Amino acid sequence: MITTIEADRYFHITGLTTTEIEDEISTAVSLAHIHAKSDGWEGVLVTRHEPGVYTVNLSSEIPYGITTERNLDSRTKHFH
Repeated sequence: MITTIEADRYFHITGLTTTEIEDEISTAVSLAHIHAKSDGWEGVLVTRHEPGVYTVNLSSEIPYGITTERNLDSRTKHFH
């Protein structure tokens, strides 16, 4: 399920299946890219907060035309 927090700029996504989550993230990223084109200076950030909980938002920290992912889920092990 996509919940719009800020119109075409910030979305909260929850889902139970991988397919559902991927579809919702794809939709939110597409909507954010449309808005980014009108602004012309922000990129898109996809953040995993925990299993099944993501946000998609425009970010001035991400260069225009770029989509970046980050993982804030402390339960996920990171290997170097």
